[in-house]
Amino acid sequence: MKKSLKVIITIAATALGVLSYGYWHAISHGTSYIELVFETPDADKTDRLSNAEVVFLDADDNILAKGRRDEKYHFIHLIHPSAGDCHQFTQGVPPSREAKKSWYECFEKQSTWIPTWMNDVRQVQIKHSACLSKPLPITISAHNNEWFLWWVPHPHIGGLPSTYFRSRIIVSAKDCVRWAEQASAGG
Repeated sequence: MKKSLKVIITIAATALGVLSYGYWHAISHGTSYIELVFETPDADKTDRLSNAEVVFLDADDNILAKGRRDEKYHFIHLIHPSAGDCHQFTQGVPPSREAKKSWYECFEKQSTWIPTWMNDVRQVQIKHSACLSKPLPITISAHNNEWFLWWVPHPHIGGLPSTYFRSRIIVSAKDCVRWAEQASAGG
């Protein structure tokens, strides 16, 4: 009886430890997909925010982070304060072993940095040569509902869990202070 109780306690403690690790990893690591879209009239399909800088602000206008809009796919590359933009290691030449190692090191720093500030974001500001926006409200959704499956050895299930942050920023010409000033001045 004592031996079977020890086995049950050991199994329960192991399961609790595995699940606890998965939950800890999910809340301490994160990735983001934040899209920046410039809203234009149907006749005008010009992308006016190519390579725009995005500044993430809290409710008191404190800068939490910065990012740059991807020119092709319109999502925001977050720029880690010390590691920089991890996408720099995937651009240009075919990936080398050194580039993959550099990307992984950057990604590890960035994935532990994102959850430290992302939940505090309340507004963003767009900075571009064609548009300086006023602070715009933003809602970012966070999902980490796969943490309890991280240990499953299956290619489509499991793996180390993260919190996934997602949002979409829609900017129009009226949101741009610089364009508004030019329009009121007759320019």
